[in-house]
Amino acid sequence: MQRWFAKLGRHILSSYPRSLPPFSSNPLPGQSLFFMRSINSSFFLCPTIYQSRISSQPFSPFFPVLNSRHFASESKKDKKKKKMKLSRAPRTPVVSKVKKYRLKAYSSFKYRFRTLSDGQIRRGRAGKNHNAHLKSKKSKRRLRKLELVYPAYAKVMKKLNFAG
Repeated sequence: MQRWFAKLGRHILSSYPRSLPPFSSNPLPGQSLFFMRSINSSFFLCPTIYQSRISSQPFSPFFPVLNSRHFASESKKDKKKKKMKLSRAPRTPVVSKVKKYRLKAYSSFKYRFRTLSDGQIRRGRAGKNHNAHLKSKKSKRRLRKLELVYPAYAKVMKKLNFAG
């Protein structure tokens, strides 16, 4: 919709006769009343922009619609230039992107894992209590026995100091 109005306004301005003089700095009393009404109307986005450009272009109701996008884009460009002038050095990120590892063991691990004299880590087996009435005596006996942690996991646990 805005683009359509912009095209229509450009077409009207291009076909508008240029023989009319621009507004003078001291308008007639009748003109000043019309001028003040037009500035205070809700149709204008920014009166200061309009006043600075009014002497260069004839009055048209489509004038603010044509230039509203232009001024917004100009201000964005200016902001980007100001930011670039401040510093070229890379800024320190607020949030570190480096993965942080937990270096302290959970307190419950000291009861669940034990390091043996040969460096292996011992743990209890899972599934001892859940649905025990459905398990055979043989499997319950096997679950009571302790098991060693697999070497790959043991290596990581030692690095992170998980097992005392």
